[in-house]
Amino acid sequence: MRKKAAIIISMILMSSTYSIAIAQIPNEKLQKVVIGFYNCENYYDTVNQANVNDEEFLPTSEKKYSQLVYNEKAVKLSTVIYQLGRIENVNGIALLGLAEIENKQTLNTLIETPLLKKYHYKFIHFDSKDPRGVDVALIYNPALFIPYQYLTYSLTDATHFNTYATRDILYVKGLLANEMVHVLVNHWPSRRGGERTSSSKRMWASSICKKIMDSVHERDVKAKFIVMGDFNDNPTNKSILQLQLHNPFEKMYKNGIGSLAYNDAWNLFDQILLSAQWDPQISGSGLKFNLIRCKPVIYRNLAMTESEGKYTGYPKRTYNGNQLAGGFSDHFPVALIFTLKMTENPQ
Repeated sequence: MRKKAAIIISMILMSSTYSIAIAQIPNEKLQKVVIGFYNCENYYDTVNQANVNDEEFLPTSEKKYSQLVYNEKAVKLSTVIYQLGRIENVNGIALLGLAEIENKQTLNTLIETPLLKKYHYKFIHFDSKDPRGVDVALIYNPALFIPYQYLTYSLTDATHFNTYATRDILYVKGLLANEMVHVLVNHWPSRRGGERTSSSKRMWASSICKKIMDSVHERDVKAKFIVMGDFNDNPTNKSILQLQLHNPFEKMYKNGIGSLAYNDAWNLFDQILLSAQWDPQISGSGLKFNLIRCKPVIYRNLAMTESEGKYTGYPKRTYNGNQLAGGFSDHFPVALIFTLKMTENPQ
C-alpha cells in the first residue's frame, strides 16, 4: 500500500469534475472562484496561554518550538495557501476554512506573510473550549466575500462533551461574488480510541451541523450552503451521509485518493460539501450568477510530501514526535474551483 501511496502523491494535483454542470453559452462572462479547506496541524504561537494545554508547543518544551520554528511554519502554510489560490490562474482564494489554529495571533501572522499580504485577507475566528486550544477559522478575500453574520455553535450539552470539550462549528453568512451563501466550518471529534468507539461523537456533531442548516432553510428554502471541514470521517461514513449534501469528493475517495494517510491507508477526512440549491436547475432564475461547473481538488506537491523512510508518500509533518521534520501538515488541503456564469440580473 505504501508503494501505491507514493505513486499517487507524486502527482502535483488530483482533481475531477463534479456532476453539477450546465451547457456553456458562447461569449458569456465567466469567473473562477477557489474555496478551500486546510488542517494546519498544530499551528500554535510560542506563548503559554492561560487555560490552554499548549505546553507541548513552547520554546521550553521537548519539541523546542521556538520563534524560528513558528515563523517557518507560518511561511510554509502561506506558501501552500498561495499556491492553492493560483490553481488555474485564479488570483487568490475567496474562502479558506482552517483547522488546528490556536488563536487570532497565529492567523494575523499567517495573513501578514509576504505571499499573502497583498491579498488583504481577513478572518473570522472564535476561541472554543477545546482543551488543546486548537480552533477552526475562516479566511476570506474582502474583494470576493462580504460577511454579514457569523457565530459559533458549541457541541456541548447535558449529555455530550460536558467533561471534555471539542471544537465549535463556525457559521458565516455572506455575499460570495454577489450571491448570499452560508458557510459552516467544522473539525469534528477525532478517532481517538478507534473509529467504532468514537463514531457516536461525530454523529452528534453531524446532527448539530444539520440542525443549523435546517433552521436556515426554514427561513430561506433557496439557501446555498458550503459545509467544509476535517470531519474525521470519510465520504461514505454515516455522519457525512446524514447531512444529505452533494459531496464532490466522494468519487475521488472511492478511487483510493485521500488527504491524509494512516497505517498505509488513505483517508479523505477533509471535504467541502454543497447543498442541492447550488444546482442551477433547482435554484431557479434571478441570480447574479449560475454555477457552470465545480471541480474538486486535493492539492499536493513534492515539498509537502515525505520523500523517504517509513512514511514515504505521506503528507510531510512539522514534527515526527519531538523531532523537527520541517514539513507543513499531516493533511493535504482540499479545494473546490467554481466556474461561475455572471448574469445581469441581481439577486
